[in-house]
Amino acid sequence: MDGFLLITTTTPTEDEARRIGSRLIELRYAACVQVEGPISSHYRWEGSVHCDPEFRLSIKTVGSRYDEVERLIAELHSYQQPQIIATPIVAGAEGYLNWLTEQTQAEC
Repeated sequence: MDGFLLITTTTPTEDEARRIGSRLIELRYAACVQVEGPISSHYRWEGSVHCDPEFRLSIKTVGSRYDEVERLIAELHSYQQPQIIATPIVAGAEGYLNWLTEQTQAEC
C-alpha cells in the first residue's frame, strides 16, 4: 500500500488508547497518534443496540506500515473485533508529509 494513511480505531478506556498509541510511536509504525474522547459510540453488536463512551485514536502513518499497525491494534486491543479503518491522505503540507515519512522509517 503506497501513500499516507489516517487510521482510526476506538477503545473503551483512555489508558488502553494511550497504551496502543505509545506503542505505535515507539515501534515507528506511526508518526503521530491523537487520542480524543470520550466520544459516544452507537452501534449494534450481537443483536443488541449499544451506546458506550469510547476514545478515538487518529493514527497518521505511511501505507507500507498498515499491516503492522493493524496487527498491533488487534494484539493490544480488548475488543473481540476492534474498528480499524484506513483512509487515504490525498494531500497535505509537504513538510508534514516528509516528517511523517521520516518518523515511520526503521531506525538504523
